[in-house]
Amino acid sequence: MPLSNDDRTLPDFRRPPVVEIVAAVQFAPLPRFEIEQVVALGHGFDDWTVVEAPPAIPPMSESAGARGVVQQLISFGTPPVRAILSGDGGRWTGQIQQDRIAVHERKVDHRPSFGNVGPMLKRFCEHASSALGSTILVDAHPAEIVEVIYENHIVPSEGAWSNLGELHRVLRVMNSRAGDPPYDTLEQATIAFSYALGEGDAFHGRLRVSVEPRHDTSGPAFGLRVTSRRLVHEASVDTTLESCHSDIVRGFTAITTEAMHEVWERYR
Repeated sequence: MPLSNDDRTLPDFRRPPVVEIVAAVQFAPLPRFEIEQVVALGHGFDDWTVVEAPPAIPPMSESAGARGVVQQLISFGTPPVRAILSGDGGRWTGQIQQDRIAVHERKVDHRPSFGNVGPMLKRFCEHASSALGSTILVDAHPAEIVEVIYENHIVPSEGAWSNLGELHRVLRVMNSRAGDPPYDTLEQATIAFSYALGEGDAFHGRLRVSVEPRHDTSGPAFGLRVTSRRLVHEASVDTTLESCHSDIVRGFTAITTEAMHEVWERYR
């Protein structure tokens, strides 16, 4: 996917901590999505393998002045399921259910890129539509909500942070002094916050940020998730995806510290 003019003005880093990118679209539900449809998907994808068919995820809605509201899919008979497919040795994961389609690119040999994820979502949607015999995202099943997620794995760096009590050295929203003694130094922290997206009184969606401490074989780390979820309104799915991508890149840069920008080698 070529860079748009907006992409060329976005902040960028030579060594960003992103390890996974997800692009998803919620649409007007299909009449049904059960094991029969999962089998059809398995036959319709040559380079993807169905690996699991767990229960469907509840649909989400976004409205001004409130958090996303969990809705319920109304169905009779067999409960709706979700098909999870894998491709390219685990680099790609695809998901589809009665009202949602998504692709994930994970870091394997190279870091994931939104320039890969957007086109892959389009191809995945075309294959799924063909296999199911229903045109997804248009006609009777138009797109309603677009979601993009960036998963980041942030490891300690000399001069930046060294332990899980130093989240303030990563996020600007944190205070270096957590409280009065003896509660002035954190052991670790989990935090979540959000921003409304829109102009004036117009509500377009939300940017959500969550951070949690992690421990792995290499030591402590922070898992930083940045999610942009936008209502499609009159815009195209491609345009809304680009807006979500821009939200995340600008938001990620705005909420993280300059010390971390140096670690990640910001050049724009």
